[in-house]
Amino acid sequence: MNVTSHKHAIGTVFDQAAAEFDQSGVPFFTPLGRRLVEIAAPEPGEHILDVGCGRGSCLFPARDRVGPGGTVTGIDISAEMVRLTADEAQRRGLTNVTLEVMDGERPRFPRDSFDVVLAGFSIMHMPLAPDSLTAYLTVLRPGGRFCFTDLVDDKGLPPFVPAAAFAVLEPHFPAGPNPRERGTASWSSTVESTIGALTARGFEGVRVEEDVFSMTLADGGQWADWSMSTGLRAAWERIPPAQHAGVRARVAQAVQAVARGPGTVTLPVPVRFVTARRPS
Repeated sequence: MNVTSHKHAIGTVFDQAAAEFDQSGVPFFTPLGRRLVEIAAPEPGEHILDVGCGRGSCLFPARDRVGPGGTVTGIDISAEMVRLTADEAQRRGLTNVTLEVMDGERPRFPRDSFDVVLAGFSIMHMPLAPDSLTAYLTVLRPGGRFCFTDLVDDKGLPPFVPAAAFAVLEPHFPAGPNPRERGTASWSSTVESTIGALTARGFEGVRVEEDVFSMTLADGGQWADWSMSTGLRAAWERIPPAQHAGVRARVAQAVQAVARGPGTVTLPVPVRFVTARRPS
């Protein structure tokens, strides 16, 4: 794997998707971001780092918890995500929220900077994890919490991607990252392997909470539109304009088949909420 080109590809895809990311009306990143913040339980006055902040699904709920006496710093590899989220923070008048373009595997902060590090569905895109996660032991204060969400993949495929829909998009992916980039031998493929990997790298008190989130969409067409705001955009961008409508119709039909008829589509999405601490 060429790590540099891998990260560049991810940054490019999410730059392209940033304007629509988590803005389509499909409830997914926002409610799961709030849930992660609830589990991390930031306290008033604490200092938070949000890794892979996207459009703020964790960042803004974390700011609500820490109040004006705390701080929230969001970092993302996508400059466009950072720009749009910084604009939103300014619109809300949040003077204690800072956004920076930064590689989440190489956080450039002094030791003992944060009480909590949050990462909502960003660790899964890091090619050097779990080894790179030791960086958070440094930027966390003693006793600080590291909390992230991960997907329970089906043979490397994110659970919100029906296999039949992926089969339509798969030929259009570039040679770089696609939804199966993690394969089936990931360090986080099981609860036990996740706990073992983090413990081996110096974290303590590792806990994994599993839940199934019901992703509800009006129909298969809405899923197709929503998918363009995710990493699946890497495929959508390579579809010739003359073929786009046809591919969209085939994808929508494949997703609609999950519902076994017209109308609402509900996709069960198994999610892991992982918490760990820097030793005191």
